Amino acid sequence: MRSLLPRFRKPRRGADETRSAPKSTALRLPSPLRSRGAVIGATATAVLLAAGGGTAFAMDQRITLKVDGEEQTVHTFGGGTVQDVLDSAGIRLDDHDAVAPAPDTELDRGGTVLVRSSRELTLDIDGEPQTHQVTALTVGEALDQLGMGTDTLKLSVEADKPIPESGLKVEAASARHVVILRDLVRIETDTTAGTVEEVLKNNGITPGEHDDVEPALDTEPTDGMVIDIMELLTEPKTEEVPIEAETEKRENDELDKGEEKVVQEPKDGVKKVTTAMIMKNGKETEHVIKEKVVKKPVDGIVEIGTKEPETDTNVGGDADSLNWSALAQCESGGDPTAVNSAGGYYGLYQFSMATWQSVGGTGNPAEASPDEQTMRAKQLYNSVGGNWQSQWPECGKHLLD
Repeated sequence: MRSLLPRFRKPRRGADETRSAPKSTALRLPSPLRSRGAVIGATATAVLLAAGGGTAFAMDQRITLKVDGEEQTVHTFGGGTVQDVLDSAGIRLDDHDAVAPAPDTELDRGGTVLVRSSRELTLDIDGEPQTHQVTALTVGEALDQLGMGTDTLKLSVEADKPIPESGLKVEAASARHVVILRDLVRIETDTTAGTVEEVLKNNGITPGEHDDVEPALDTEPTDGMVIDIMELLTEPKTEEVPIEAETEKRENDELDKGEEKVVQEPKDGVKKVTTAMIMKNGKETEHVIKEKVVKKPVDGIVEIGTKEPETDTNVGGDADSLNWSALAQCESGGDPTAVNSAGGYYGLYQFSMATWQSVGGTGNPAEASPDEQTMRAKQLYNSVGGNWQSQWPECGKHLLD
């Protein structure tokens, strides 16, 4: 909560307010011709005058009046209140001004009255202006009054900047919340510091010469930033480490299937690696501080052949003269990779695995080349003595087309 001090007006002293200094009164001694009674009377008068002056001095209440930091002494007589002092000094308060003690407080001799005039302070925080009536004399004091404090705001002026009665506008940036990680230690703090280095310093942390700090020390903090500090336990050491080259494999349909051709030999590269021991999760661990490539690796290139080897489909006898393409069209639609939906029959001629193996085939018939499938089909025809009906009862007739 803020306290507002009342406004006062210092009166201007005009000609009618000027008072002439009182004339000093001297006591005359009686002449020798005067009677003794006259002398006694004059002496008594002097005593009364003296007594009267002492009483006035005793009734004088000297009050210290501090107005916006300026101090003066106000004389009142016969006791009085704070309001009497203000009236005596010609001070008139506005609604937002403040006085302490309260105006109706009785004062004793030597008392003090504090008066503060209100003034306007505009804080432009992160681009959003807000105006306050304060009775503080400086920006820092005003922030304390408003419950903000200089630790939560970064100001465009110093905290001791005076606030004139005409008011003041100050630009400010609100504090950013950052997290500092230092092995197992976690610190969360709000900061108005301009760099990571200042944040660490404000939290009693001074990184060692070789400590690894991320982000860099000269980075401006942002809200939500995590500052990670790795403390090095040993002197960093740098050594050259080979960078193993990789080998790229490319398909080449001009090479026979399974054949390989080295187009470019791989060559390893070299990098400089700087390491040191750090404390991680409570244990000493080797940590790579930085790496620098000295020589880039050259990847090797190997071509892999995908060309299917040519197969002589001629097996001799009547089989070579039959219309195998017509049979394939009927059995599989001419698709060498076809698989019967019911399962168990594969390729152009819908071989079963047992039949395929009986004529020397290996693997899955649907994965063999079309020429091999045709050659194996002819071998099957010959092995059954031309009895195509036993192997292709539905489509075998097309062999004769």
